[in-house]
Amino acid sequence: MFFRIAFILFSLLLSGLLQTFGAEKWTLKDCITYAIKNNPTLHNDRLNEKIAEMNFRESKWDLLPGVGGGADAGYNFGRSVDPNTNGIINTSFFNNSYYLSASVNLFRGFMQQNQIQYQKYRKEAATGLSENDRDDLAFQVMTAYYYVVYYQEMVKIAEQQKSISGMNLKKTEVLVTTGLKAPADLLEVKANYEKEELFCIQTSNALETNWIALRKAMNLPVSQEILLDETQDSEQVVATLLPTVPELFERFSTWSPTLKSLESDWKASRKNVQVQRGGFFPSIQLQASYNTGFYETNRDNNDQIISFNDQIHNNRRQFLGASLTIPIFSRNAVRFGVGRSKMAAEQAQTRYEMGKQTLLYQVEGNYNDLVASRKELEQMQKQIQADTLSYQAAQKKYDQGMINVVELYTSKNRLANTAGQLLRTRLTCILKQKIIDFYQGRRFWE
Repeated sequence: MFFRIAFILFSLLLSGLLQTFGAEKWTLKDCITYAIKNNPTLHNDRLNEKIAEMNFRESKWDLLPGVGGGADAGYNFGRSVDPNTNGIINTSFFNNSYYLSASVNLFRGFMQQNQIQYQKYRKEAATGLSENDRDDLAFQVMTAYYYVVYYQEMVKIAEQQKSISGMNLKKTEVLVTTGLKAPADLLEVKANYEKEELFCIQTSNALETNWIALRKAMNLPVSQEILLDETQDSEQVVATLLPTVPELFERFSTWSPTLKSLESDWKASRKNVQVQRGGFFPSIQLQASYNTGFYETNRDNNDQIISFNDQIHNNRRQFLGASLTIPIFSRNAVRFGVGRSKMAAEQAQTRYEMGKQTLLYQVEGNYNDLVASRKELEQMQKQIQADTLSYQAAQKKYDQGMINVVELYTSKNRLANTAGQLLRTRLTCILKQKIIDFYQGRRFWE
């Protein structure tokens, strides 16, 4: 029985080790790259880019002439029109005709040229929107990634604190047995141990919740297990020299996908106003056609049907002409279209100005967060050293019976809180530094 239980425990341990070693270790760059490749929203953005590119190419092809051709054949019975004389005949006959026609717009109020520019800006807007969504996804994954890193470290801190409380619990039990500590101290130690056990459970649950958030952001299959690269946890904060907020905003605004998309949308709206205004102008169209045919009613002086080749050659008809269309009254449809396009252009301009303002606040906010986090981190590093020495001294005094358990746990909890705050502040500095680097044109995942 003993060997069977031992075998089961060994199998479970081996299975866990295999799962651990079989899981792939992913860096932040790996997570972001996978998310960008497998995100359905970005897939739709890429399709929208292709559609916008096709619309742009189509608008340029619209400048070329339209050419068409065709052929028809039929057999007439009973009363019908003779194709040669246009007279009414009662003779059944076969006829066959061919045609080729072409037309080109010479002038349409520059609507086609403006349409090309409109589709060009629409293409640029689609590209900017796609890039913006890709960057947003990268930051979403990065935030979820560092939350997982944070709670992984918090679990370690919680386990460490629980381990220390466990040792103190054993020490206190011995001291109570020997009469050096009161039973009330033992109850206090047990209460703190159970409290830290609860905190371990809470941090583990929070870690699992943030793992789900990271997997969701990455669109990772449920069956795929990953581990985060532990070298990312030891990433250090480097206090590099920062540009000023105006310099940072000016640099970012020159290439920001958000502003590029909004600006292109605004330019497209202005071009659409010119497209609509083209409806006020006359349009000139050049047309040309070529026709020929074969008819059984076409006969020579001997009442013989003229051969197919001769008829195709003799029945040729060519046409070259131009048409002028002048808009006179269309129930003010063009005027209303121009008015709507003007208001749409004004809305696009407002969105662009609002986007610049929002972007400035974002840059300023992240800049201030980084500066503040750096100051806090510097002070936290001093605080953790002081709290560590304070706790070590308190532990020695408690072991010697010089302080009570409440004083010990006051020092111990202060050290744990400082360690957690230090971890959060360090990760905040790393995250904010990456955002500032992004503003300066460096996509850290590429």
